[in-house]
Amino acid sequence: ATVEVSLARDGARAILRIRDHGPGVPEDSLARIFDPFYRVEPDRGRASGGIGLGLSITRRAVELHGGKIRASNAHPGLEVVIEIPITEPVQAAA
Repeated sequence: ATVEVSLARDGARAILRIRDHGPGVPEDSLARIFDPFYRVEPDRGRASGGIGLGLSITRRAVELHGGKIRASNAHPGLEVVIEIPITEPVQAAA
């Protein structure tokens, strides 16, 4: 399956977009896919694709860096957008 990844700068933010071309996520599940242990398909488990922690860990890491994450259906597929503030490196004293 094809996954598209792009990174751009928008002022003081880095914008990372990840998109696949699969079936997407049911609209009523979009708001919950970042919740711990939430899985769109109830029959999925460790053997078939995980226990629903990956996106919740991602959200927590993004938020700890002052960023935001959101998901939307791209028709076809799912697009996840991560925005992270860009900080300039501290210059060492000479």
